[in-house]
Amino acid sequence: MKGDSLFSGSHLQQVSHSTRMKRLSLKIPPPVVALLCGLLIWGLSEALPVHSIEAEIRHSIAYTLLVMAISIDLWALISFRIAKTTIDPRYPKKTSAIVSSGIYRYSRNPMYLGLGLILTALSIWLGAKFGLFVVAGFIMYINKFQIIPEEEHLEKQFGDVYIRYKTTVRRWI
Repeated sequence: MKGDSLFSGSHLQQVSHSTRMKRLSLKIPPPVVALLCGLLIWGLSEALPVHSIEAEIRHSIAYTLLVMAISIDLWALISFRIAKTTIDPRYPKKTSAIVSSGIYRYSRNPMYLGLGLILTALSIWLGAKFGLFVVAGFIMYINKFQIIPEEEHLEKQFGDVYIRYKTTVRRWI
């Protein structure tokens, strides 16, 4: 029957969609994704200004989140430097070691956590409530196109060592 064919129209569409999605995996550096999200948050704050909290309070909260984000990112970068492994997540094949010390005892992805906190701080600073949807979109994008492909590769490269690490440390926090 025509609909039973392996190459039926819906199958080709699924394969094509899957292929397009895989093409995005590990391609755009997460800081670039965060920058684009930051620009979108700024645009939303201009187009839909919603300032229900006083600027002084918003700015205090944003500063606190920003300090947390910078601290987390620096701790993560230092941990990678000490381990002498790559910080470029687009090329997980270049990973020479699983970093499980320092901040990596608490989060498998502290650099992405830091970027998410920076975007949250920006949304709060600008009073862009709708910017928090952009932060959620950033997290979903990073999960699908960065973290999951990275983890698949790290499981292949490091096997049980990485699988054990995954079972003891959460993805984000």
